[in-house]
Amino acid sequence: MGGWGVDNMEYFATNLKDEILKGLPGTEVQWQMASSDRYVKNFPSNPANDARKAAVLILLYPKDGSIYTVFMQRPDYIGVHGGQISFPGGKMESRDKNIIETSLREANEETGVDSSTIKILGILTPLYIPVSNMMVTPVTGWIEENPVFNYKPEEVLFLIEADLKILLDPTIVRLKPFNIRGEVIEIKYFNYAENTIWGATAMILQELLVIIRRGGFFLRG
Repeated sequence: MGGWGVDNMEYFATNLKDEILKGLPGTEVQWQMASSDRYVKNFPSNPANDARKAAVLILLYPKDGSIYTVFMQRPDYIGVHGGQISFPGGKMESRDKNIIETSLREANEETGVDSSTIKILGILTPLYIPVSNMMVTPVTGWIEENPVFNYKPEEVLFLIEADLKILLDPTIVRLKPFNIRGEVIEIKYFNYAENTIWGATAMILQELLVIIRRGGFFLRG
């Protein structure tokens, strides 16, 4: 694909918003990237009554003639999500007016991106994560220029800026055995620049990519 002009960038953002409004692929598409433990152990897809609300921000922006998103590498702390690659995000707090505000607040805290510069394109299918008992809502946002990142090392080891052209390439989807809390399971993951994007993040990303392919507008330019 050739480089993108300004008109093409605006076309992408506007039409992705419209494509999301047409309807979401849903949990069936998300589960295409589920790790084997979700099948073997028959993890529930419906939230428990006491499930906590959370949100992640899928931040999209133009860079180097393409469209990028950003992931973060979490520190290797004691906890179910320690050391994982994820979208910026976290638990909803009482001060948040809604789940979109949660995603913007968390993204600002974790990446330093100015929330006022982000245009919301839509909300994707919420995903229940049984191991942490959280219902996670993916929020898609757009920034017209390459964002300025300023993350906190105690919360984020580093950021991974990922080109959608590469993420859309089906050959980066791989399988490998993975040791999770002392148990070896086979996981399906996106191999982006030797970074392993798996689990809930991969499931959320899968729905976004299916929507982009469905619209076909990313191939313009």
